[in-house]
Amino acid sequence: MNLTDKQYNRFLDLVFNYLSKRDLCACSLVNKTWSQRAMSKLWYQPEFDNGDLTSFQSFQNFFKILTKIASEQTKTLIQIIDINQVKESLYETLNDNWLTLIIQHCPNLRSLIIRDSSCLTPMTIRKLITNFKSTHNSLQYLNLENSKNITENLLKSFIQKFPELLAINLNNCSGVSDSSISQISYICHDLNTIELSNSSSRITDVSFYAISKFGKNKLRKLNFSSMPKFTDNSIKSISNHCKNLEVVNFSSCQLITSIGLANLLMANKNTLKELWIHNMKGIPWLTKDLWELITIKCSKLELLSINFNTITSSSNCSSSFTVDLILYYFSQFKKLKKLVLYNTSEESSSKFLQNLIESFGMGDNKSTHSIKSNKIILEEILIYRMRYECDFILGGYAETKNSMESYGIEKKDVINDEWLAYVKTIELSQTQLKIEKIEVEPSEIFILPSNLTQLLSQTQLKN
Repeated sequence: MNLTDKQYNRFLDLVFNYLSKRDLCACSLVNKTWSQRAMSKLWYQPEFDNGDLTSFQSFQNFFKILTKIASEQTKTLIQIIDINQVKESLYETLNDNWLTLIIQHCPNLRSLIIRDSSCLTPMTIRKLITNFKSTHNSLQYLNLENSKNITENLLKSFIQKFPELLAINLNNCSGVSDSSISQISYICHDLNTIELSNSSSRITDVSFYAISKFGKNKLRKLNFSSMPKFTDNSIKSISNHCKNLEVVNFSSCQLITSIGLANLLMANKNTLKELWIHNMKGIPWLTKDLWELITIKCSKLELLSINFNTITSSSNCSSSFTVDLILYYFSQFKKLKKLVLYNTSEESSSKFLQNLIESFGMGDNKSTHSIKSNKIILEEILIYRMRYECDFILGGYAETKNSMESYGIEKKDVINDEWLAYVKTIELSQTQLKIEKIEVEPSEIFILPSNLTQLLSQTQLKN
């Protein structure tokens, strides 16, 4: 087989993706071509958790190689540095110049991840600002999540060094304020992703005006979850300027109402792919207009995250809503692949969940609401449940309000501890069903795959 140089290099890259670091080192000794492809894999993202050394020791060794041994060509291969696992101790600390050295010696660095790291101190940032006079124009992604040592002024000076950023993560970052966010939006004119989840309460509508004004049609992903002062006025500004959003997370924003959400959906109905709107007190239930916007107008939606009681409340708060109508709306999704349901109470109907799955055209007995023309079906349902009576809390059992009658649910149809026990004890060899349980506090998550319909229909619950 005769391969061109381009095809041969691509073939090597595919093979090298499956090799260990040790094997890549051996391959680099074969010839010049193999050495170039192997070295690009080895240095693309240095790892700091190798062998018997701690992540901190590995990081220190990396610095020695970077500053004293590595050639200029090798330094250009580094594109991602993630020091999330590098932890300082009482006896081991990094030199305050570590960040400056990385920026100076990695000219093609594209992603810098300093999430949950104690290494980023005010002195580290001051050293960078003082010693690195120019800007680093290759960095596209900066992650400062959970950074607690950054002040507002330091954050503004820090960001000035990276004007070509495309994405920034400032979730739970201490330096976030209206002033810093406004300056970031102005300096980084090509930003398409902004994450400000759990940020300071100092963030007001001013920040969102700046984001929408300078971001405009370039913005693709916004994560503003758990923002205490995020209001409909903020959404109105974003909706007027940002028309190409693909991912929106407004979960746990208590001041947003149905009006604000509707404005944003109308502005981005042709591009939106992910929508996170769970735990929003301002939207206790979805109106018909919102249901139609989400399920019918947003034709490209692939992920939806809502509260389960948002669905049930729709039928309780309006006599015109019925279970069949809600199932009909769900059947209108054309590309939905993942559904996330939060706060699923113990009184929730397992039969309703079964019908919900069938509404996407799954299972042996197809629902009357399913659309036969749908080629893409739901791949995954995540159910975040509330505490059930079977949960042991503080020496006693938690009790939930008996609201089954208000939902028209029979006692035998609820998701109780017997139903959960049945799900947990399924033989995988018989059902070929993968169920994964993830412990969280104070709830639990059950990942229910698309072939659960038959399982639920066979479940026999006792009174």
